[in-house]
Amino acid sequence: MKPLSPKEFSGKIKKGALPSTVLFMGEEELLMEKALQHIKKEILGENWELNWTVLEGEKVSLNQLEEALSTAPFASPKRVVVLREALHFWKTWHKKDEGRTVHTLTQHTSHAFLILVHLGEVDEKRREEKALLETMERAGKAVVRFTGSRQALERWVKKRLVKEGLPVQQEVVDWLLDISHEKMALLEREIEKFILWGKKGEDVQDTPSLWDVPLMIYKRDPRLLTFLEDLMAEKGHLYFFRIISSSLVRLAAVQQALEEGLTREEALSRATKYPKERRALDVGLRHLTPTKTMNLLDKALDTEISLKSSPLSPVRVLERFIAQILEV
Repeated sequence: MKPLSPKEFSGKIKKGALPSTVLFMGEEELLMEKALQHIKKEILGENWELNWTVLEGEKVSLNQLEEALSTAPFASPKRVVVLREALHFWKTWHKKDEGRTVHTLTQHTSHAFLILVHLGEVDEKRREEKALLETMERAGKAVVRFTGSRQALERWVKKRLVKEGLPVQQEVVDWLLDISHEKMALLEREIEKFILWGKKGEDVQDTPSLWDVPLMIYKRDPRLLTFLEDLMAEKGHLYFFRIISSSLVRLAAVQQALEEGLTREEALSRATKYPKERRALDVGLRHLTPTKTMNLLDKALDTEISLKSSPLSPVRVLERFIAQILEV
């Protein structure tokens, strides 16, 4: 069975030809995420959170996977189960109980849609990996390979530059492709930085610290994206995310206090006793309207869910959230 391209797989979904199990494999993590988001929208719709389960192949047992697949969907005809590190799960449980593992992956309940995710290629020269592909083929299940050609990536870069009102220069396009090693996830990050630099023209050389994050949020400073991994590394991605979300909550509280009739100074003093933080919030009041702040808080909630359930790494989830902050 020839692996499908992401476009071919998307076409099957549109036609309603949804397999009960599909194997996602390849290096393009971002393209996989886009496919998963498409599945959420087309198959689960508004109730996706109630019918969307993500399991880690290194940690989950065969019993836990069977339980997730057998759980009835709520207000939807389908439940989607995403199994990350699928190859690790296969190698572990295929050795322990081959028949039951094959049955669980290929003959589970009709209301469940199982997505096996493997970042990288499956090596058919290795016995266990070849066995997984053969199992999928014998059962008539879909295999989708996520790879990107340089030509396709080049077209995408040029469209993004045109959309953002920036000049399309071939040397710039080639540089972006080279610096990202022609990987979609890295490319999207590099082009976001390039677009922000081109539009804002701000100094992005100074390395910030976690103490600078609230002011950077309120100013929509592109260094948030440039130094994301450095900021995350200080105390972990969850700590960094909490700084962002709490900064937005604090700004919303000040904006609410102003609407209730407090003076600017009273509202800032109520929010915090620290002069530096009050000055940062004052900047936020000038740069973000209450509507924009509430919009970002909604996106923060979505980000928190994604950090817990998305197959993307935390850095990829936070990159997307910060890009939204910078674009407000």
